[in-house]
Formats: sequence, C-alpha cells, structure tokens
Amino acid sequence: MENIYKILIVFSLPAAIILSLFIGPYPIPPAKVLQILFNALVCNPQLGSAAARIVLYYRLPRVLAAALIGIALSISGASLQCMMRNPLISPYILGITSGAALGAAIALAFLPLFIPVELVAMITAIVAYLIVVAIAWGWGRGSIISLVLSGIVVNALFSAGLSLAEYLAPTPDKVAAIVFWLMGDVGQAGQWPDIIRMTLIIIPCSIVLIMARWRLNILSLGDDEARSLGANPVFERLFFASVAALITASAVSYAGIIGWVGLLVPHIVRLMVGSDSRQVIMYSFFLGGTYLVLADDLSRAVTSQIIPIGILTTIMGAPILIILLRRAGKAWR
Repeated sequence: MENIYKILIVFSLPAAIILSLFIGPYPIPPAKVLQILFNALVCNPQLGSAAARIVLYYRLPRVLAAALIGIALSISGASLQCMMRNPLISPYILGITSGAALGAAIALAFLPLFIPVELVAMITAIVAYLIVVAIAWGWGRGSIISLVLSGIVVNALFSAGLSLAEYLAPTPDKVAAIVFWLMGDVGQAGQWPDIIRMTLIIIPCSIVLIMARWRLNILSLGDDEARSLGANPVFERLFFASVAALITASAVSYAGIIGWVGLLVPHIVRLMVGSDSRQVIMYSFFLGGTYLVLADDLSRAVTSQIIPIGILTTIMGAPILIILLRRAGKAWR
C-alpha cells in the first residue's frame, strides 16, 4: 500500500498544476488551455488572445509560485523535524517569519517604493536566523534545545518590532498594506521574474536536502549515536538548518506568512509512507507543492474575491492536524 501512496504523491504534483490551470473566474475550456500550453512549448504562444494571456501570465505563474512555496515550506519543515527530533517543529521556529515580517513592514511603511519589499524581507529574515544561530552557538554550542529557545526569543523580539512598525506607520493605507502582506498571498509572487528568482534558491536547496536525507536520518538518532557513525552533529545540524532557513526565507519574503504547511504536510506523509526520515523528506517535496496548489485553487474558487491563502491554510490546518495527531501515534512509536 505504501508503494501506491508513493506513486500517488509523486504524480499528484504535476496533475494538480495542470488541473489548476482550468480554474479561474474567466472560463476557458480545458482543451483550449492545453492548446495554449502546447503552443507555448513549441515557441508559438499566440499572445494576441485574451485566453493565452490569462493562462500564461496569470494562472501558470501563480500555480507555479504556489507549488514552489509549498515545496519550500514542506521540505524545510520535514528536514527540521527530522534533525531536531521533534514532529511539532516548523520552519518558523528559527525566527525567519518574524524577521521577514519586520522587514516587509519597514519596507511598506517607511522605505521608497522603488526598493523591493521582497528584498528587504529576505535580508531581515536571514539576519533574524543569523541572530538565532549566534545566540544558540554562544549559549549551547548549537544544540537542539539552544536553537529552539533562541528561535523563540528572536521571534518575540522581531514580533515586537513588527508591532512597533505598524504603530509608527505614517498612514492607515500603509498599515493596511502591512496587514495584507502578513495574511499571505501567492499572488504576490505570481510574476515570472519572481518565479525565476525563487526557483534559483528553492530547487537547488531542496535537492541538497533530498540528496543528504540519509545524513538527516543519522542526526535524528541523537548526538552520541551520530558521532559513533562518523557525523559531526553540531556542524551538520547548523548547515542543514541554514539550508532550510534559506528556502523558507525565500518563500516567506515573496508570499508573506503562510502557516501550517511545514508542520502539517510531513505528518500527512508519515501516515502514508512511514516515519523513515529519508522517505518523509523526499515525498514532502511533492506533497507540499500539491497541498499549496490545491489550497490556492480553493482560495480562488470559494468566493468571487480571492481569499488570502495564509488565512485558508490556517483554517484548514488546525482541524486536519488535530485529526492527524490522533492517528499519528503509530507512526512515531
């Protein structure tokens, strides 16, 4: 049965991407969508038609952005849960989200419009993570508990900075822009240049984590066991956490805060393919992309207005995780 689940997970991502191109307020027959994609692949996109522009410049980049962000959050969440031996760890524990949120708030409220919000958010997210690493290394030599507690401290600090930025924002419009960014929206990253930049970070870093998943499996055994197998647990944990942090920072800086994906998807994968971290990390790559693509489809289809996907993933994630936690005991024994 596990082999069937693995096949379904792998093929679910391309299937979800193709089916999502049929969804939208402007009705386009599926045959027409496929014809547009085929023409684009053979370098004859025929952009004169409204349908082609909608598919190639709105739906396709948005769907690809959702897939990339879902991949980033889920594979980083699975990797962190593995190396820190805690299934309730999420990518946001490292201070990345609050760092990106503070950077975006500063850019939206106080900086000139020609400075990209994504760039500032990316920089502050990385700065927040570096502060976490510095505190964890200075206090606990990079141990698991020091990383987690340092992340909590930095999250609190940057969250306070975010509240201060919202309070000091000069106009109500800028406060509204900050609040909307914090809700999370795939559409913010739904442009081809954004897709290219995210791809150049997310895909190579994801490949690194997938190729090194057996090393992460060793780290999940504990520091003493890892050393006996020839690993350097502190150095390797910090390295792989840095890779996961870079992936998360890239996703969050472009799309805002999209919660629960990095926490929820690895749990679903464990119930489907088992608790071996090598399998969980591999298949979280595919299922994470599928999950967020389908969530974005739902956000576009529920009402006439597009619901910010961060709200929807939270509404979906909480009850699903409660159900999974009731069933996940076997996977973690």
